[in-house]
Amino acid sequence: MERHSSIGSLVLWGLIGGAFGGVLNVLLHVFALFGLGDPMAGDGGMGFMAIPVFLSFGSSVVPGAIAGLVYAALERLTSNPTSRFLQVSGAFLVVSLAGPLTMQGATTVTVAVLLAMHVIAGVPIMWGVVRGARP
Repeated sequence: MERHSSIGSLVLWGLIGGAFGGVLNVLLHVFALFGLGDPMAGDGGMGFMAIPVFLSFGSSVVPGAIAGLVYAALERLTSNPTSRFLQVSGAFLVVSLAGPLTMQGATTVTVAVLLAMHVIAGVPIMWGVVRGARP
């Protein structure tokens, strides 16, 4: 009989990774607002000021829980779930970068901050879920 990780543990570690990424993204968000002078404000957009800081946190935590569920499914469907999870989540991270890269009228600084936020959210989630899968 195969031994599977607890779904609760996978989701918990996904949330932990997401929370870690979320805290880092909040710090980057605040730095973008005050240290960079809100680089999005000149884009014809509303700027980072219009984006509530809690969204920088929540948009890291919620995907962490989902990633834990994805790993649980892969663990039951594949013979090498860690490798498959890292492939799927790595591909998803790369695809998620298309949003910032294709923003119309975005400054280089805005794109750089948003790209960093995507990576800062994704990598700790990947770490957390894989960490949670260890027996």
